[in-house]
Amino acid sequence: MTASASVYGIKPLRLPFDASLTMPGSKSHANRAIIATCLSKGTTIIQNATPCDDVALLLKNLQKMGFSVRYTNRAAGILAVRGGILKGNDVSKTMKLNCGNAGTTLRFLTALSCIVPGNFLITGNNAMLQRPIGDLTRSLRGLGAVIEDANGFPPIRVRGGVLKGGETRLDAKKSSQYLSALLLIAPALPKGLRVQLSGKPASPSYVDLTRKVMSDFGVRVRLGNAMVSVSASAAYRSPKRDTIEGDWSAAGSFLVLSDLVKSRVRFANLSPDSSQGDSVLPTVLLRMHRKGRLTIDCTDFPDQVMNLAVHAAFRDGVTVLTGAGNLRYKECDRLSVLTSELSKAGIRIHEHADGVTIRGPSRVKPAILDPHDDHRMAFCFAVLGSLCPGIRIKNPKCISKSYPYFFRDLEKLHHSPRCIAIVGMRGSGKSTLARSLAEKLSLRHGDTDSVFERKFGPIRAFVGNSGWNSFRKEEERIVSGSLEPGYVVSLGGGAIESQICRDRLKESAFVIYLNVNAPTLIRRLRKESRPPLTGLPLHAEVREVLKRRRPLYRIVANLTVNEDQSIADVISALSQPCSS
Repeated sequence: MTASASVYGIKPLRLPFDASLTMPGSKSHANRAIIATCLSKGTTIIQNATPCDDVALLLKNLQKMGFSVRYTNRAAGILAVRGGILKGNDVSKTMKLNCGNAGTTLRFLTALSCIVPGNFLITGNNAMLQRPIGDLTRSLRGLGAVIEDANGFPPIRVRGGVLKGGETRLDAKKSSQYLSALLLIAPALPKGLRVQLSGKPASPSYVDLTRKVMSDFGVRVRLGNAMVSVSASAAYRSPKRDTIEGDWSAAGSFLVLSDLVKSRVRFANLSPDSSQGDSVLPTVLLRMHRKGRLTIDCTDFPDQVMNLAVHAAFRDGVTVLTGAGNLRYKECDRLSVLTSELSKAGIRIHEHADGVTIRGPSRVKPAILDPHDDHRMAFCFAVLGSLCPGIRIKNPKCISKSYPYFFRDLEKLHHSPRCIAIVGMRGSGKSTLARSLAEKLSLRHGDTDSVFERKFGPIRAFVGNSGWNSFRKEEERIVSGSLEPGYVVSLGGGAIESQICRDRLKESAFVIYLNVNAPTLIRRLRKESRPPLTGLPLHAEVREVLKRRRPLYRIVANLTVNEDQSIADVISALSQPCSS
């Protein structure tokens, strides 16, 4: 990968990868937990609160407001928070809270400032001043807040410390963060909170995340028929320690890339039981393998629309992504920017009110893509650049909003080649191909039959004494232990007949099936001394075994190569999934 001050060049992947990554802490989870902690009594230690831009901006402004919150170990994301609202702010002066382009920070602080004594001016950068806030400020005024906005947009002026709670109405169709902002301050309201909703909130999974965080701090949120409420008797209770989940939103780019290039990526700190809406992405990707027209409702995971659009560019068929109208009110109008920028790269995409439609497969061409200072746009462009040459990204530093070390982790994929397993009939030349590939690709070579013979002696003698069943059992153990990243491994011809071996291949390797016809196999095997598999003559045995095994080879194969292909042809075909 290459970088300049303002443009970042993405180098396409050369090989499938097998990588383990640790995701940053979810900024959505972190910012909710930080607000709850500030309103709890006592000291709370928060772990894995990655100091990305959005979290850092929230902390900086909370400190200005008088809250005691600080990193004790910034690199590890460990925060110490002593809860409680400061009563001594100078109400004769206006405190400016600059939220940059952090929407969650601005919306949460808009609500929080209403219960903190003082006068506040809540603002952001030029992009933030174009993001709507009127639905939230109207709802807060309905509760008695003294608050003004600029015709429904920031900046917002607040005279804080007067809000007591009660009942209000809210239209959260543009952003679920409006409802989350109200809920997070509810336990500090003497009269509690009742919110009458007009319409379903955008991205309801993020409301679920808010409810989970509040539950972790001892507060129950009640859901009724278009009514959300928190009791007047509710109060936050510090759990003393709280750990921020790894960010499923950030993992989306790697999951999509892994799926496209037949690779594997594992995450040390992601839970499949997470309340984060994006945790459903692995299931969604299974649907992306269908051919023909496909419609996916992204209501619960709108942040993945950009990554899924890149995936759709390589699908055979039309993909319609819907349920994401609120993306127009993010760091940029994501639907518009996604359409204009991917079109530059030759992807056939058009936008509609709540999503995009992509017609694939596309012929991608080199392009300089502008993320419009939006981290999630940069992430999806990086996926495209990892597949196709000539993709460069403007303003790469915008990733620091949520994932400061994204490009470092992307680079790891280039240095974590997936195991390449060669399968095929005995006598097909698997070992020769594996050694040649390993040498050309600078990988290590392994051969499961050789491992067996080093441990147990000649295969012919072992089979003669113990039988084929005993051999297959030992072979299963050897195969399971041999499919390691960075290796090219040739397997015995019959290993594929074991379900255990097939499962292990699917899980841990990019599988090449070396397809050789029966006459060639018979000619080669006549020159060798191998134990018979059946009681049949060699020519009949080869044809019978090949008939039985060929469907199994094809089931597990990611790539099939023929005997007449050169090593250069195989390497070219091997890299094909990693390029357009």
